[in-house]
Amino acid sequence: MVAVNIFHRAISSQAGTRLIWIAIAGAAIGYGIWATHFIAMLAYEPGVPTGYSIALTALSLAVAMLLTSGGLGFAATESSRWRAPIGGAIIGAGIASMHYLGMWALEVPGHVTWSLDLVAASIVLGMLFGYAALAIAVRYQDRWMSTAAALLLTLAIVSHHFTAMGAVGIVPDPRLAPDAMSLSPAFLAVAIAGVALSVLGMSLVGVLADRRLALRTHRFEEIISQLSLARHQVEASQRELQEQKLRLDTAINHMGEGLCMFDAEKRLVVCNDRYANMYRLPPELLVPGTHHRDIITHRIVNGILKGEASDSAATQRLATLNALPANEISSRVDELADGRLICVTRQPMAGGGWVATHLDVTEQRRSEAKITHMAQHDALTDLPNRVLLKERLAHALSITRHGGPNLAVLMLDLDRFKDINDTLGHSAGDALLQAVAARLRRCVNDTASIARLGGDEFAVIDYVTDPIIDGGLLAEKIKKALSEPVDLGHHRVTTATSIGIAIAPRDGTDSDEILRSADLALYSAKSRGRGSFRFFEPELDQLLQARRGLERDLRSALLNGEFELHYQPFLNVATGETSGFEALLRWNHPQRGMVSPVKFIPLAEETGLIVPLGEWVLRTACAEAAKWPDDLKIAVNLSPAQFRSQDLVPVVISALANAGIAPHRLELEVTETAIIHDSEAVFAALGQLHDLGVRIALDDFGTGYSSLSFLQRFPFDKVKIDRSFVSELSGPTDESRRIARAVVRFAVSLGKTTTAEGVETREQLDILRADACAEVQGFHFSPPIQGTKVAQMISERAPAMTERPVVRRAIAGAAS
Repeated sequence: MVAVNIFHRAISSQAGTRLIWIAIAGAAIGYGIWATHFIAMLAYEPGVPTGYSIALTALSLAVAMLLTSGGLGFAATESSRWRAPIGGAIIGAGIASMHYLGMWALEVPGHVTWSLDLVAASIVLGMLFGYAALAIAVRYQDRWMSTAAALLLTLAIVSHHFTAMGAVGIVPDPRLAPDAMSLSPAFLAVAIAGVALSVLGMSLVGVLADRRLALRTHRFEEIISQLSLARHQVEASQRELQEQKLRLDTAINHMGEGLCMFDAEKRLVVCNDRYANMYRLPPELLVPGTHHRDIITHRIVNGILKGEASDSAATQRLATLNALPANEISSRVDELADGRLICVTRQPMAGGGWVATHLDVTEQRRSEAKITHMAQHDALTDLPNRVLLKERLAHALSITRHGGPNLAVLMLDLDRFKDINDTLGHSAGDALLQAVAARLRRCVNDTASIARLGGDEFAVIDYVTDPIIDGGLLAEKIKKALSEPVDLGHHRVTTATSIGIAIAPRDGTDSDEILRSADLALYSAKSRGRGSFRFFEPELDQLLQARRGLERDLRSALLNGEFELHYQPFLNVATGETSGFEALLRWNHPQRGMVSPVKFIPLAEETGLIVPLGEWVLRTACAEAAKWPDDLKIAVNLSPAQFRSQDLVPVVISALANAGIAPHRLELEVTETAIIHDSEAVFAALGQLHDLGVRIALDDFGTGYSSLSFLQRFPFDKVKIDRSFVSELSGPTDESRRIARAVVRFAVSLGKTTTAEGVETREQLDILRADACAEVQGFHFSPPIQGTKVAQMISERAPAMTERPVVRRAIAGAAS
């Protein structure tokens, strides 16, 4: 038991201490084996006197101690699976060596003999039980397993001893006698027992003392371990706190906002780099505990905020900050001296103090201001738009209503701007509008407001003392400024403007009313010949109401069947025969009577009614032409608005199909105005119609730009000379006559069928015949007549170009 416990102590000890414990364990078990052997020999009665050699007895003890120490030491230090088998074999060898040396020390009067099989069995038993004992002692250290290991070790000793004793045989020999110096069995037994008990007792005391010391050491080690664990926990907590602090510092220093926190005593708790950089704070003011007053003082002294450089402003700032409610969220926007805008949001904390964020909102405010500006200003000229104009106009009218000066509202419209925009391109038109805006700015004073309402329409509002004089002078000044030539780079253009003027509060007391009055005045100015200005008059409102009534009647006229077609013939100059008829729209109003096309055609184009009206004309004319001979053509005028409708080509195809006439009998007349507005779309539509076989005529030739590019880009079938040139053929001056004949000759030289409109005299007809004009049309031959009278004219048509009276009689008869 002592040996097993000391062996366990050796296993748990350090390398240096382990050897001491192994030596003690070896001494204990060696003494145990040795004592067991010699005490057991007292039970051996060979029948002859016995004694023991002192030297061999001592040697057997030494061998037992050394070999058992070696076996225990090997088992305690090695970690391989052979530690128990090899250690047990060494212990078994120690037991066998001690036994057989002890038997060698036996002195008897005879000879000792041995049974070798029992000798071998004894050695094997000692080794096997030694191995079993170490196998348990190495693996387990509790009380029961330690007892089992001690019992197996005991079995190793006694099984070896008694098996080995069974192998002993003594043959008496009287000639041999024990040595006189040998030990007697009785004395040896007492001495061995005393020494063995002393050794075992001392070993046991040492083990018990070591256990107490080990227990105390274990407890001390546990305390040291707990202290070490606590230290590690503290260090881990400190590291975690450092990591959290680092993460927190990284987070707040990478915020897009400046952050600062002050306690209840207005001392700095924490701030980030953004806050320090924003107000250029030095390092000594960033230390926790810095008073808020010191930071504000530094900011004031260095003039960080705009307007804080003076003492009074600084005092006011401190007073304002100190007056902020301690328990309410507050927000303000500070402007820095460098122009930046900082939004400061201050939120109180539960224990007193506050946390504030400082956000740079400069770009945000600039973007908001830009968006607001864009929403209220024209992008091209940067002038206020209609929305901002109405706001300013409402404000100015409120001043006027409360006794302020009169307000003049001028509406401007550039004359012929669309022609410039279409001929020179949109970039030139934009440049012209920008030049107009710049000149308008130079024409008005600081109290005036200018706005672009859209397209080429502008407005000017200004206070006036004498409405008629001041308003008229301002209008004249604007007219003069805008009539000067404008250099557009490759082109130099001159434009004029029409101006309508309304005076508040005389002509209106709210923005909508006064703008309407100015718009009516502008409409009147444009109607009187453009390039002029006109003040609003109440009669203009009546004219507007009349125009609206006409528009209302026009919308219902088509549904009520109030429109009809009249037809004017055009004749072949060479043969004198009628070539066809031009369909002309007439409006027979039930109350107004016959309404002139000059009044309702422009109105129909402005309102968009010309599209359905033009479709009705086209279908009705084709249906009427179906009643005529196949060699007669029907000519129909097309409005520019009809080309903007994608249904033009399908409508023409449908009209021809429904009427059942050949496409070449239909002539569609298009003016330069229709082409120039949207030439690509117009040419595309005309191309499709031309491919169908429909004849295309260029109407009003000579009145527009007479652009050769149109004639080159599209193969027109006919060119119709405007009546204004035909009337000049017999004009009062040579110059006008030469110009008119030049236009006719130029048209004829194009190689197209040339038709002269508005022929009213025989002299005009003779000139046109001399200049080889192909066709003529006018009151000299026939006014426009109703469809029911066309049949009679057709039946009476005959060559009549040389005998005008015959033609006149035929026409007169048809007209009657």
